[in-house]
Amino acid sequence: MKSSATLLTLAAALTMAACGPASADNSMAATAAQNSPLVAQVGFNDLLRDPATPFLGAENADITIIGFMDYNCPYCKKMIPELEGLMRDDPKVRILYKEWPIFGALSDSIARIALAAGYHGKYHAIHTAFMATPGRIQSEQEARRLAQAAGIDMAQLDRDLTTHRAAIDAVILRNRREAAALALNGTPAFVINGNLIPGGMSQQQLQAVIFRIRSGMPLR
Repeated sequence: MKSSATLLTLAAALTMAACGPASADNSMAATAAQNSPLVAQVGFNDLLRDPATPFLGAENADITIIGFMDYNCPYCKKMIPELEGLMRDDPKVRILYKEWPIFGALSDSIARIALAAGYHGKYHAIHTAFMATPGRIQSEQEARRLAQAAGIDMAQLDRDLTTHRAAIDAVILRNRREAAALALNGTPAFVINGNLIPGGMSQQQLQAVIFRIRSGMPLR
């Protein structure tokens, strides 16, 4: 069981805005988090094990980036080109997306639509459409319009939302519990091969972190 002292230590290290980039301040928080035992206690392999977590990139990757994101977080949207550029340049990277809707009921509904689309092979299409939308998605109706424009079969989507409701509920609940166990305070947040990085990063910063991980160097 995780000690309250460990949880409080990491929570103090992660005092950051609910949605924001990696500033000088939260880069210091990231360093503190990377050296905390909490990721190991939660279990990086446990974070990887969920077969319902959608991923992009190589099956045989040596670097796995787990991203906790919300479709209505502007900094999450800014991270998508950085992550896509990273995968284009590095064929040994894969990204697992943890749907973590933290901006209320609408974010929750949007995340459910994305997960339901995965049941008929359209998660990445809808993920791309939602993340490419400038600003916030203002309503569930707008999310459905975006889904339809991305080529989603809306009748099938509605069937999957109903048929797989319990499974989708379970995925979102697991993601929330994992975020709480990691003491995450906002989106985006990333776990890279077991190293916790709260906040956004540029492709160049991601590449620097990955270089150090592959080289066996500490991230300080």
